[in-house]
Amino acid sequence: MNMTFAEELLLLLLDENTGYFAPVPEWKMSCAFAGGVLMDLALKNRIDSDLKTLTFISKTPTDDDILDPVLEEIAQEKKTHSPQFWVERIAARAETISDKAFARLVKMGILDFDTAGFWSLSKKVSRTGRYPLVDGAPGEEIKQRITRILLTDEIPDPRDIAIIGLLNNCDGVRTLLEPEELEVAGQRIELLSGMDLIGRTIGEAVRSSYRPPEALRTRHRKKLPVIGLLDILRSRAMRQGNLPKFFAEQARKHGSVFEINAGGRKLVVLASQELNLWTGKKGRLLLRTRDYLEGFQQEWGTARSIASMDGADHFRMRKAMRDGVSRVVVEDRIHDVFALARETFSGWKVNSVIPVEQSCQRLIGAQIADLSLSFVPSHELLDDLLRFEYRALLVHVFDILPKFMLRTPRMKKYKQSVLDLYAQIHATHTPAQRAGKRRDLADDLLELHQSDPQFLPETDLGFTFIAAIIAGHYTGSAMAFSIYEMLANPDLHERIVAEADALFENGEPDAKALTPEALDVTHRFAMEVLRLHPVINAHRRTAMNSFDIDGMPIPAYSEILIAFTATHFFEEHFKDPNKFDIDRFLPPRNEHHQTGAFVPFGTGTHTCGGRRWTEFQLMLNILLVARYLDMEMVPNNYKLKISPFPKLSPRKNFKIRIKGYRRPLAAVES
Repeated sequence: MNMTFAEELLLLLLDENTGYFAPVPEWKMSCAFAGGVLMDLALKNRIDSDLKTLTFISKTPTDDDILDPVLEEIAQEKKTHSPQFWVERIAARAETISDKAFARLVKMGILDFDTAGFWSLSKKVSRTGRYPLVDGAPGEEIKQRITRILLTDEIPDPRDIAIIGLLNNCDGVRTLLEPEELEVAGQRIELLSGMDLIGRTIGEAVRSSYRPPEALRTRHRKKLPVIGLLDILRSRAMRQGNLPKFFAEQARKHGSVFEINAGGRKLVVLASQELNLWTGKKGRLLLRTRDYLEGFQQEWGTARSIASMDGADHFRMRKAMRDGVSRVVVEDRIHDVFALARETFSGWKVNSVIPVEQSCQRLIGAQIADLSLSFVPSHELLDDLLRFEYRALLVHVFDILPKFMLRTPRMKKYKQSVLDLYAQIHATHTPAQRAGKRRDLADDLLELHQSDPQFLPETDLGFTFIAAIIAGHYTGSAMAFSIYEMLANPDLHERIVAEADALFENGEPDAKALTPEALDVTHRFAMEVLRLHPVINAHRRTAMNSFDIDGMPIPAYSEILIAFTATHFFEEHFKDPNKFDIDRFLPPRNEHHQTGAFVPFGTGTHTCGGRRWTEFQLMLNILLVARYLDMEMVPNNYKLKISPFPKLSPRKNFKIRIKGYRRPLAAVES
């Protein structure tokens, strides 16, 4: 089948620099999608149109899930209306139309999709300028084709004439051509836009359609519900340190949007599945990230990082880091992960009592440093990095501690360790040191720095190196929660042990052996850990533009907290949400398939780019702990206590005793 006008319009409006639509007014773009659907129906002889009337011809389905819902709506309408009426009415479906069009383009191999909400031309299309087979033949990339038609005397076919008219009437041509090109081609654009009767009719409807500003369409302005310090102190979930559960409770009581006003500081909280999805759709236009991270980043000597970037810069950095944080890295070096885990376990002596949080930070930190930076820092260096990071977060991000707490002699020592770490990474990434070795994340970052030192300057490079290790601190806490849940659920522990023993029965497994079937229990166990104990449970943002949610105005400069994991504790999404239940991920329940409800890695454009690495690394370490360690909680009846800041983690008093080793900690199992 040929691409629909909606699909072609998406490709024309996609900005490769930002991974999203070029800046076209939202209402005009919605009308353009509606007009594109009507054009397709007209070309398929389901409707006809003149300047005043759109006429229904046939209700025979087109077998196209973008076109047929609109065809059915037109068929059911008893009165005859103008094209403009239908453009405005169908424009309400624009989001659904664009979602389906995007999904098709990904399925056809024309676009690649990043779950953070970014799209880009696939490598094959970018390199060849040709689309995969569409209707039996490869197609020329549409931006090249339309640009050439507009800037030369080439005779366009009727379909291209229609798409040019549609693009022109939604102000999209200016995103395709440079200003000087637009000036030269202006008369030709107007000429081509007027050559197709259906296109001209619908185009005029698109151009003349109007939607009042949001402020005028919202008649009843509502005030935000406000909770104060007393409400916070009354909450058992908050006293227990369970922030996502606290946000879920408040959302059930006050609604999905409410304001926290404690100590004179106001914070607007968004907590629902719908608002998680809204963040993915609208957040890039309304919210920015950098404000709350500025002081934290300055403490590390950097002006910005991928965590504080937005827009085109953020998209570019994600693409530069994509290969270095992919699951493939862990798969390729799986035996190094096994070896590092055994080395760590060998330091956990029989009958010794192990502080779980700190020990897991060292375990995961060593693995991430080796896989992403190709060197293994000492435990002391990892500890210093962690302590400095936590103190900087508590001072600059959470405003819990005064700034002088970062200037103590001990903190100065820890900061010097960070500077030493920067130097070690540089020293291990000279051409001579890297010869013959697998490319890692540091190599990718150094290449970006060398090719564009303005985009990634030396002043920002050091922190960008160690950001991966910092991210590993969150995986370390997830691992600590995993050990607790294994010991708190001995039946599940036994099933994970059985999976681990089966995988290692004939020696160390390679990545190919770790199939979904082989990891069934371990994978569902890891997902439930991430659901019930989301280490990062909210995003901080600043409203850079004012907006309304359900009639409640959110002014520009408002501090926003996207409590995305509150949904993990909503009964309507997860049955018995406080219960650790790995069967919730089995058919027919499949509770994780609810889009926007199971979001342990965030929502919107800052969704964790290394999520597949993280999940896989977590599963590997769960298997390794089950394979090698015989352990018990100290005391045996210990009940989990949570530390909420600077991230959700088990408290320091969670400890285990190593009773023995289930298997020898040999160099390599065989």
